[in-house]
Amino acid sequence: MATRLTPASPTHLAPSYATPAWLLRARTSVPGVLSLYAGRLRLVTAAGVVFDAPLAAVERLAFPWYEGSAGLRVTVEGHRYRVSLTRPRGAAFPADRLLGGGVETAHGPGGGAVDKTGAVAVHSVLDGRGAGRVWRTLLGA
Repeated sequence: MATRLTPASPTHLAPSYATPAWLLRARTSVPGVLSLYAGRLRLVTAAGVVFDAPLAAVERLAFPWYEGSAGLRVTVEGHRYRVSLTRPRGAAFPADRLLGGGVETAHGPGGGAVDKTGAVAVHSVLDGRGAGRVWRTLLGA
């Protein structure tokens, strides 16, 4: 059953989820972790927090059709961010410290490895699309 989060939703009952993600910029991609916890959407890279906002403060959230549900566009405080849930060609994987200490050998529902925090480590396009479907359900997009 999908739960649509609203500003009135009790945050202790809100779902939490985290996956590797890549902040896409002109010709580069920055590895990080996209997470949802206590009603807040957050993207963290090795350089620090890119955005951390309550869902009510997210001005725009879209999953463009051309990304095949493996990417999203987020607008927070007037800044637009392009986020990929599939590792772009040649991009680094997020640092172990961002993923919670390393990737174990267990496999998630999409076949990707699951790290110690329960996040799916996206290694393929199919895993990225699976993560995108979960994000779409959690965010009600």
